[in-house]
Amino acid sequence: MSKILVTLSQSQRNRINRLMHTTSNKIEALRCRIVLLLDEKLAVNAVTKLAGCVRATVYRTVYRFEDSGEEGLFDGRKRRIPLKVSAAVVEQLLEYLDGVPKDYGWQRSAWTLELFSRQLFSDTGVSLSTCHIWRVLKREGCRRGRPRPALRIPIRGRRQILDNIERLVARASPCKEVFYVDEADIDLNPRIGLTYIRRGHQPLVLTPGKNVKYYIAGALNVRTGRVLYSHGPKKNSTLFVDMLDVLCRAYRRAHNIHIVLDNYIIHKSRYTLEALEAMRGRIQLHFLPPYSPEDNPIEGLWKQLHDNVTRNHRHKTMPSLWCDVVNFLDRAQPFPGTSITTAKAA
Repeated sequence: MSKILVTLSQSQRNRINRLMHTTSNKIEALRCRIVLLLDEKLAVNAVTKLAGCVRATVYRTVYRFEDSGEEGLFDGRKRRIPLKVSAAVVEQLLEYLDGVPKDYGWQRSAWTLELFSRQLFSDTGVSLSTCHIWRVLKREGCRRGRPRPALRIPIRGRRQILDNIERLVARASPCKEVFYVDEADIDLNPRIGLTYIRRGHQPLVLTPGKNVKYYIAGALNVRTGRVLYSHGPKKNSTLFVDMLDVLCRAYRRAHNIHIVLDNYIIHKSRYTLEALEAMRGRIQLHFLPPYSPEDNPIEGLWKQLHDNVTRNHRHKTMPSLWCDVVNFLDRAQPFPGTSITTAKAA
């Protein structure tokens, strides 16, 4: 069959032409175009080229038109009525973020877009795709992140301890210096972190295989932002006492040196207590409540250290890596307040 005869009246042609230009359904628009082209007495091959379809589509369209007339041009499939995301639906979705899936009877302990969709449909009857839910969450300023661990059992007197430390920091002066102190690990095996990469290409970060560890004890002056440190191959009391000696030599004019630190064992060992006693009370320790890293500002310095130096590094030896650590600490002062992430390499 090279030609198919379709004869339309002028009114039919006008209606079909109007439908072709007004419908948002691609199937209906294609059927209208096929019928209009056949009305112009074109061969099937010519219609397939102009309409961009196969011969079978042309034949099916003609059969539908012969059986049902203009009604056969419409898409008979059931259309889903688009559901708008109302303010109530958004509020219900955001309410889920304050809990966990187990609160709603699901097995998982963390939300996924699919679980959001199923729970939202169960509560409101509104069916949203995972992509739509992602767009709504993004519009509302939500993101996919990691929760912060917190202590389940409250610490008695925690608030009072922190208030005393805040008053101590507020009274810092050249005669009574106050420092935040903590230790950090330096690993020759690089810490793997996020970076920008090409699509389909995962860069390699070569590791030395056998890890070598080095340790640093740092002290952050709350008044000036100056950072002093000691370092060594072991994270022990000697490392901490060496850092105390560094502070005593650097601040000879200070009558008292107050140190705010965590409850790590090397801060309370017999060797440390003997060293403090030999300093005749010049250095005083003030311990933070247990599990309170967020209350020690020097933790932010260690994070910047790992972000700028140890994460994804390419050093083959510890001396080479340590040179970068020293260079970073020199440029990070006073901390905070320096542009560390945009600093040029030495």
